[in-house]
Amino acid sequence: MKLRGRARYDPLPDGLIIEQGMGIVVPRLDALGHRIDANARGRVPVRTGELSRSIGHRTFRRGSQAILREQATAPHARYYHDGTGPHEIRARNAKALRFYWPEVGRQVYFARVQHPGYKGNPFLRDAIHEEIAKGV
Repeated sequence: MKLRGRARYDPLPDGLIIEQGMGIVVPRLDALGHRIDANARGRVPVRTGELSRSIGHRTFRRGSQAILREQATAPHARYYHDGTGPHEIRARNAKALRFYWPEVGRQVYFARVQHPGYKGNPFLRDAIHEEIAKGV
């Protein structure tokens, strides 16, 4: 069955909302939500698992519409998904930031550094498009 209706992508944490006439039943949208969740979880790295655990969906009715809302609620989800521009990182809980710098070959300390930014990994958007293309 092809998904007929409109899909709108809202910035995280609101997620993607698929509005569908009641011709498609909520359980089918819920099954699509589970597939999208699994697909999106496969697209994120597992360092602490917080981002992966925060991926989920909700299916509900609003008037004559069945709605599927996909979202990732981890505090860093938006930055990982949409990316960031160049920005400064400052030490907050100590006098300096400490990290290993391979070019120098040792630990280095700085009160602040310039981060070059991150292009993002639209894991949720890509998972949604892939699963919708497969059909409901």
